[in-house]
Amino acid sequence: MLRSLPAAFATFLAVTATLPAQGPWPGFRGPKMDGVSLDATPPLKWSDDENIRWKVELPGPGSSSPVVKDGRVYVASYSGYGKYIGDGGDKAKLVHHLSCYAQADGKLIWSKELAGPLEKEARQMQLTEHGFASPTPILGKGKDGVERVFAYFGRAGVVAYDLDGNQAWHTDLGKPTPNAPTATNQVERNGQVLSLKWGSAASPVLHNGLLIVNCSEESNSIRALNQESGELVWKHESANLEGTAVTPAVFGDADNAVLVMGLGGEIWGMDPNNGKMLWQVKTETAGGMSSSPIGDDNLAYVFGGDDISYAIRYGRLKPLVTPIAGEPPKDPRIAWTSKSVAIPSPSLYKGKLLAVRSNGFGLCVEPTTGKVLHDKRLDGRTSSVYASPVVANDRIYVVSRKRGTFVYSADGKFELLSRNELSDKNQFNASPALSGSQLLLRSDKFLYCIGE
Repeated sequence: MLRSLPAAFATFLAVTATLPAQGPWPGFRGPKMDGVSLDATPPLKWSDDENIRWKVELPGPGSSSPVVKDGRVYVASYSGYGKYIGDGGDKAKLVHHLSCYAQADGKLIWSKELAGPLEKEARQMQLTEHGFASPTPILGKGKDGVERVFAYFGRAGVVAYDLDGNQAWHTDLGKPTPNAPTATNQVERNGQVLSLKWGSAASPVLHNGLLIVNCSEESNSIRALNQESGELVWKHESANLEGTAVTPAVFGDADNAVLVMGLGGEIWGMDPNNGKMLWQVKTETAGGMSSSPIGDDNLAYVFGGDDISYAIRYGRLKPLVTPIAGEPPKDPRIAWTSKSVAIPSPSLYKGKLLAVRSNGFGLCVEPTTGKVLHDKRLDGRTSSVYASPVVANDRIYVVSRKRGTFVYSADGKFELLSRNELSDKNQFNASPALSGSQLLLRSDKFLYCIGE
């Protein structure tokens, strides 16, 4: 383990190592999968010499987020092959890692490996942009009451471990059905259909004893696995899923829950318990989709693809909407359309939809009407942003790939409050985790615990 702390912090660390566990951040974008914590108080400022509780070297790069629960931090990474692996490595030697660290001091508790050799070279887009550990692990209890951590490693499949690092099960995610219907949402350029297979990136979600995985890259399908055994409970296959890196989200109460996800040209609403398609909405988006939907009691907000976002009435019953005279008819599920972002996912905070474009623009939209309240380049020259922002303590934390973490006001005006840069020159692609007074941040090489 690599430590990068001045000696003056030694006594401080000895005390903080005994502090109780901070709040949970059990999966991608936190407990509600919206990037928001209402009680976290992470620092406003940090540097190599300020507010770094600990720093550890990871087994390899990755774009997946850290997850936190009960005083432990879990992180996925990969080694053996890829642009950021020395000389590029060997596709037959690709290995996936899931590591568990003590939140108090960064001590390694356990680390597990899963071989993931590839049959052919990965596409350049995957090698350079996000690699082979992009889906974020998730923690949760099955109906048996046992808590496990689940990791989705693309073509190597899904693996479940108990909290001591013992493997509970491992399953692959199949392949597309031969001679399945051709996609109806293909993108053509110069008369050729574009391939949208850029590597696995969607994170798994939990619902009612099921682990739901958007495995579009492996089998053009969404699959629900039994959390206790890994057995397949249901799957929905469609070639239209190609290029969909969206982490789906479940909205509504238990009896009327709806699984929502966006893909090129449409938005789906499914029954998360059995995979039945409840409704489909045609959209004007095209190509790959990455942003994950968020929602409230009535609407799901779906961003991504082309510069158009949708507010969708997601309930199971078809909404009754009176047509507006003089306007063309539209799907009654569409409450409004507005501007959008392409890769990072949005957040809903204090009555405002907040989002950041990958090219460094801040977007604020009114959730009831879709009215754009702010759409300007962020101060501070963030450059490229892949990570989804997180929101806490009236601040929005924006992690850039190469220029540090920028902290802005979360009032929709995006006032720059601080820029925090580390000497680590590796890429930062992962959304951070919020846990009490701490922010967990990972680069392609290191994991940081940031806290006062």
